Amino acid sequence: MFLTLLQLASYIMLLILGIILVEHLIKHWPNFNNVIKINTPVPCSPKYYSRILDWTYEEMEFNYDQALQTPIQRIPWMKHLSLKHRAKVMPGIKNTCCGGIKVLRFSLQRIRLMSSFAQVINPITGQNTWQERGDDYDYHQEVANAGFGDMLHDWERNQKYYAALLKTITSMRQAGREVHVLDIGTGTGILAMMALRAGADTVTACEAFMPMANCAQRILAANEAAQVRLIRKRSTEIQIGVDMPHKANLLVAELLDTELIGEGAIGIYNHAHDHLLTEDALCIPARATCFAQVAQSSLASQWNSLKILANLDGDVLLSPPAQLAQCSGEAALHDVQLSQVPPSSFRVLSQPLEIFHFDFQRKQKREEQRRNVLQVQLSAPGTVELVFYWWQIEMDDAGELLLSCAPYWAHPELKQLQENCSDKERPLANVVPWRDHWMQAIYYIPKSLQIHDVQQSFWLSCYHDEYSLWFDAHKDQPPTKPTPRHSCSCDLHMTYTRSRIGQLNQGTRNKRYLRYLEEALHEQAETQPAHMLVLGDGCMLGLASSALGAASVRCLEPHRFSRRLLEAITKHNQLKNVTFLESLKQLEPDELATITHIFAEPYFLNSILPWDNFYFGTLLLQLRDKLPASVKISPCAARIYALPVRFLDLHKIRAPIVSCEGFDLKIFDEMVQRSADEALSLVEAQPLWEYPCRALAPPQEILSVDFANFGLEQHKQGQLPLTVSDECNGIALWVDWHLTENPSPKSVVSTGPVEPVVPGQLVKWDMFVRQGVHFTNQTKTTDSKMRLDWSTSLKPVLGDLSFNFSLCVNHGKTE
Repeated sequence: MFLTLLQLASYIMLLILGIILVEHLIKHWPNFNNVIKINTPVPCSPKYYSRILDWTYEEMEFNYDQALQTPIQRIPWMKHLSLKHRAKVMPGIKNTCCGGIKVLRFSLQRIRLMSSFAQVINPITGQNTWQERGDDYDYHQEVANAGFGDMLHDWERNQKYYAALLKTITSMRQAGREVHVLDIGTGTGILAMMALRAGADTVTACEAFMPMANCAQRILAANEAAQVRLIRKRSTEIQIGVDMPHKANLLVAELLDTELIGEGAIGIYNHAHDHLLTEDALCIPARATCFAQVAQSSLASQWNSLKILANLDGDVLLSPPAQLAQCSGEAALHDVQLSQVPPSSFRVLSQPLEIFHFDFQRKQKREEQRRNVLQVQLSAPGTVELVFYWWQIEMDDAGELLLSCAPYWAHPELKQLQENCSDKERPLANVVPWRDHWMQAIYYIPKSLQIHDVQQSFWLSCYHDEYSLWFDAHKDQPPTKPTPRHSCSCDLHMTYTRSRIGQLNQGTRNKRYLRYLEEALHEQAETQPAHMLVLGDGCMLGLASSALGAASVRCLEPHRFSRRLLEAITKHNQLKNVTFLESLKQLEPDELATITHIFAEPYFLNSILPWDNFYFGTLLLQLRDKLPASVKISPCAARIYALPVRFLDLHKIRAPIVSCEGFDLKIFDEMVQRSADEALSLVEAQPLWEYPCRALAPPQEILSVDFANFGLEQHKQGQLPLTVSDECNGIALWVDWHLTENPSPKSVVSTGPVEPVVPGQLVKWDMFVRQGVHFTNQTKTTDSKMRLDWSTSLKPVLGDLSFNFSLCVNHGKTE
């Protein structure tokens, strides 16, 4: 209470000082622009920086997990953001929009100068803190997290864009036509420079993101392409006769995302044909085809629905209530690297089906909404429960240059790519060109269909609006009416991420927790009744302790939707001794005195990195002097491990470009590096199962936390020799949760590798959680005497956990 009052007093004093400062500046500084902004940062995307709301005051609750799944057009200021771009927001966002927290941002602005204070939440302490940020922080965060680098490392994309430009411009000139090119969303200017080199008479490029536009101007000049007309506007704001002297007859653009249309391609192409292009204009790419493949997957179904939770003998402990069975789920795509999904975890039930065609060249408007119902006959019996989705584009008018985003098993050029691959140790799934800006997606059928006879067909309904797609399936007859876009009605999908839902269903993990609970409750029953205190968000396993015989279960559930879901599960399973708490302050001293066990998974909605769940330790500190000395805590400890690796591809998102198709892009690299230094965390979260890597040494423990003594500060350092001679381009980090002091592996729940790590071999990662990644400098060496020097520092009361890594060769640092 004292700390809370002290913090409140500090905030009030800060506000008073700010007001005094503003009044002083207004009075004595004539050029001062007296704007005080209190605004709510929203997730940045690689192509559009976060909108700053120029309101006097705004306070908004924003749920990070929900943001990753909410259809784009449902959030007005994010409607042009692709889902993967939102999911790729780095740890800076965890401090601004996590799990429904309230974020305030105070800004004092002067011409060309602004200092701002952002109130952010520390995931380990759960407390709001103030951070001073410069006027350009949002820009730095946007540039550092941009997908431009990823795209520019996509060699197939670059080569085929240039080949299509060269072919098209040559053909137009041979036909006696002048070539006037418009490049929409030019980014670095790479496509505009390609068009100029290919022989275009004039090239106009537009870019609305000002830092990128300014960078493009410098890149154009450095590559002797200053004659490119650069317009710092959105294409929909361009006026012929004002910004452009005449209409263009060749449009080149990269307006696509994983969903193809999620960045507003339909509207942009329609506007361009109406206002910016001639009647006979050509487009690169010219056309696109969307594909769907019906599949059944025990793995993917875990990401979409809550399964029955059974004890070690197979008896049902918790079953989902009717509202979950009746829920259609979320229509939003689940974008993944489909090539990395284990083949043993799914069965394709049909051939790839062409579901939609988009002609970018036609003058008639592209429809914003369409429906296509296909009669499908399965190639094998099974359950129609999901659709694998990808697209393919024809780069040129003749359709001779194709670029496919298909997973490896359906890729039209797999054989050729395999023959041309120089790395013979590269897995087949990674032979197809790697890209993270265009991936594949899973769409879940609202109600799955059981089809046992391959002779029996069904109807697959495919829909799209201006920004997204969704699917439905019908068994007996085709639908007579369109199916509206479905959404969650059960709280599960709107509260938790796909990975969290999968984690709740993860068999091996749940068995280890249940084994602990069964043993702990059985041991306790021999002396006195067990009274459980469960800490964490959506802890189904904590509820299970009631079914296992606990006398009482108190669950801390501060988040409304999560609490409502667990209340429904409790009621459905007739658990009579469960109480839900919004705050630990609701526990009376006599209740605390009866607690025999404190249990957590741990999982908290605000967590992004694995160790963000050390908030469990912070909650224990709040109870430290109020609990019986005999209380048992699980997990009792946590250990962080580090593993030097060589990523096959993931490192490219942070690797410098240097040059692309012969164009010098070092100016872009410098801009990105400056922004990364300002805005990027040393460690970022990534789902490593999607990004293969080879271990270069055995993993090493770099921090051990005892939750019974969580308040102790720690400073550790050490060295890890690399046992494999290869390029080390990343350090993978994860947490192992120790349920008991027993050193048995069956008492450990890991967020890292699911199989023993073998140096030199690919690592198999947990598929239901994100690991931490530190990207090293892109220094290539095969020196067998390399080592990793590391240090960690934990200040739990402050919520400060920091890492430092350096690669050394013969005592000389390379990073």
